[in-house]
Amino acid sequence: MSLLDNATHKKVKSLAKNTCASFIDGGCVFGGSCDYFKRCGKSVSCDYFEQSVLPADKELEQEYKQQHGISYIEKSIGEYERTCKQCNEIFKTDSKNVLTCSDTCRKQLKQQRDSMRKLRQS
Repeated sequence: MSLLDNATHKKVKSLAKNTCASFIDGGCVFGGSCDYFKRCGKSVSCDYFEQSVLPADKELEQEYKQQHGISYIEKSIGEYERTCKQCNEIFKTDSKNVLTCSDTCRKQLKQQRDSMRKLRQS
């Protein structure tokens, strides 16, 4: 793993201090002090920071990735193609158990089922 240059390391520390939800009172909620504020901070990496905080600053993210030699592989989205049970539109999803294309359709489908259930009971 490569070292971050001084300018990039300073920006990373500032971003971590100001926007990282795990950074509290100079430390990390995951235990101990923040990795970027340790003596070896230029050569460490934090998965949470890299995946959740760093993408907010695209320019810094590029510098960071280049200096650390990191390349992320994007996960393909929409492995399954489905037809919505409510509106009959085709949509893609990662889960084979999803029946509707949106929360609105899901709520409408649930209301219809509840109405039918009440009708059958009476």
